[in-house]
Amino acid sequence: MKKILLGTTGLVAVALLATAASADTPKVTLGGFSDFQAGYTSDDQDANTRGTDFRNDNEITVKVDGKTSGGLGYGAQIDLEADTNDDVNAQGTNAARTFTYLEGNWGRVELGDNKSVAATMRVDASTVAAATGGINGSWTYFVNNQAGIGGTNGFITTSKLVTEHGVTTSLNDESTYNSTKVSYYTPKYMGFQGGVSYTPELDRGQTVDRTDNTAGEFDNIWNLGLGYEGTFSAVKVAAAATYEMADAETGAREDVNAWNLGGLVGYQGFSLAASYGDWDDSNVLVNGGDDNNYWTLGLGYTAGPIGVSATYLDSTRAQTATTENDFKNIVLGAEYKLAPGLTPYAEVSFYEFDSAANTYENEGTTVILGTQVAF
Repeated sequence: MKKILLGTTGLVAVALLATAASADTPKVTLGGFSDFQAGYTSDDQDANTRGTDFRNDNEITVKVDGKTSGGLGYGAQIDLEADTNDDVNAQGTNAARTFTYLEGNWGRVELGDNKSVAATMRVDASTVAAATGGINGSWTYFVNNQAGIGGTNGFITTSKLVTEHGVTTSLNDESTYNSTKVSYYTPKYMGFQGGVSYTPELDRGQTVDRTDNTAGEFDNIWNLGLGYEGTFSAVKVAAAATYEMADAETGAREDVNAWNLGGLVGYQGFSLAASYGDWDDSNVLVNGGDDNNYWTLGLGYTAGPIGVSATYLDSTRAQTATTENDFKNIVLGAEYKLAPGLTPYAEVSFYEFDSAANTYENEGTTVILGTQVAF
């Protein structure tokens, strides 16, 4: 990102976070991206649909970074939505993330609407994905029948824990992953780092919701993470364990109790990653079954400006104590950094939805050609 010094006007509120007078003028960094995608889909739910469509996603990021004379780092980040319509995956109408931070040799605290440590520290197949993100990428925007799929509990379609995944009966639901929270990250020590996030309620921005009996909602959400990164004789190793717990606001559904364990090994441009996640009976109707899990496998390769990857997700989501929804997806991706900030890419996804009692069956292929300009 190109750094642009905008002075201190309008940054007084941020400066008040410091415990002493600032030794340096806070820097404001402007950045973002513009991403155009052309998608083609052919699947079993193609009745009354066409195969092709375009998609355009734009975001502007504003970062503020300063340091007090006492060495306290502070700042803020605002990711502004810059599209010609409301955000289709419910990230937010005006902004996707807005948070402040404080950091020092004791670690880092983030305050506001942001991802939890379970999301930022996760290691899985998508960690090595090229193009749009593989199994956690943009294929979901082009799949038919995106709302209300799969009955009561839907499908696990991405390698995420419960509140980051969003409503399981629809795709592209990011209305809960950046709820207002407080997160703390420890300093890294011998490659290890820990983190914890607390979210009182799954709301965002200026909304204050003290209601504690809404069906299908959760409160007192805790996320924990423990990660490791190291290099041994040119072999890169990474691993992370993440955990999420939350209280259901009514007795109709089970509390959230979910975890993910993933690892990665890299050598000479090749990276192999895998993960296993278990939701137990999280957000299932009481006595509805606890067979809710997924696993991923990914292989990536980079050589200069070229990146390619293959990622796979296989999941099971309980509908009752004896029935379940199964989902499989393999995504192949390639990208080429044509110039600084300019990356054309291609991605193809082969997916299969197989629901209990045949409430939703779909098998298909989605191809995406895109170009991103990041600045």
